[in-house]
Amino acid sequence: MKRSNRVKWGELKVGLVITLAVVALLWASFSGGGTSIFEDKIKYKAYFANVNGLVAGAPVWISGVEVGNVSSIEFVNLDSARQILIELRVIEKTRRMLTTDAQVSLGTIGLLGDKYIELTPGTLSNPMLEVGSVIQTKSAGDLTAILGESQGAVTKMKGLMDNLDQLTGKVNRGEGSMGRLFNEDVLYVEMTRLLSEMTILVQGLQKNQERLITSIENVSTNIDTITSRVEQNTGTIGKLIADPGLYNNLHSSAGRIDSILAKINQGEGTAGAIVNDDELYQEIKNLVVRIENLVTDIEKNPKKYFKFSVF
Repeated sequence: MKRSNRVKWGELKVGLVITLAVVALLWASFSGGGTSIFEDKIKYKAYFANVNGLVAGAPVWISGVEVGNVSSIEFVNLDSARQILIELRVIEKTRRMLTTDAQVSLGTIGLLGDKYIELTPGTLSNPMLEVGSVIQTKSAGDLTAILGESQGAVTKMKGLMDNLDQLTGKVNRGEGSMGRLFNEDVLYVEMTRLLSEMTILVQGLQKNQERLITSIENVSTNIDTITSRVEQNTGTIGKLIADPGLYNNLHSSAGRIDSILAKINQGEGTAGAIVNDDELYQEIKNLVVRIENLVTDIEKNPKKYFKFSVF
């Protein structure tokens, strides 16, 4: 009996289901990114001057978590900052994070890896962006600019190393003050001598300090001894301070002197008469005049008063 080549309808349905499943899986892998194909997604737009190799289907991240993918890339050439239009698809639950001050930037996985889109959430108190609106672009710098800046830094570093090499060469050759400091021992000798002198000076200061302390201690001891003797009424100072006899004698003498001076002021006694009687003064004055006249006459006529005879 001849076998039939006709395909049964049941087998055809199974093949169609498998094919559709494979197609769906392939579509999800290329368009859904790391998100589920069953999650609701919303679209936003962003403009870039240069996408540096970004392709459709590239992931969209928020804080390192994949939340969607790039659905399309289109040249629009609106101005220098808006050369390329990118449409993003992100999961619905990220909408509350995309407020009016949210930003979008271009990132790289590794130094030379694939490109992705990084979304920076805005302030939650601000209004949410409308679905399909444009997210502000934050320039993160491309690889060319980074390499250009790195090249400039390398050039500066090379210049610095050349200058450092020249400096160390001069130092090794003993040129300049720094070279002499590193290659000559004059400074070492002078510093050693200075340290020795400083040591001697410090020792001398220590000895002087010790002598000063000893002198102060001796003075303090002497003062203590004197104070002790004064308190014990020993010695002249002790007696002067502690013995009332000197005070009494001085007081008595002062009284007597005061009495004598009072009598003199009153003209009593010889001293009082000398001080207060004018007649005595005149008598003494006349006596002095007569004595002066007598002396003068003796000088003029000595024979009148003195007789000399040899035999």
